[in-house]
Amino acid sequence: MFDNIGRKIKTVAKLFCWIEIICCVVAGIAIMGAGESAAVAVGIIVALGGSLMSWVGSFVMVGFGELVENSAKIAAIISDINE
Repeated sequence: MFDNIGRKIKTVAKLFCWIEIICCVVAGIAIMGAGESAAVAVGIIVALGGSLMSWVGSFVMVGFGELVENSAKIAAIISDINE
């Protein structure tokens, strides 16, 4: 369950990012459905801005997963040197 946890963290981060992007686009379209010009502008901002923020926010989790992967590699190299 906890083998290759760094790769799993990165996979979950990417999955959540795509789910959030889809939700932002759907919410933006729903807001635009109100038909008013202000609602259309807000819907576009929600769809594009929310998607962009989700993508940028996923960098933290992907970076953390990369750190975990690299830490495991370094630990393996050190244990090989000490033996």
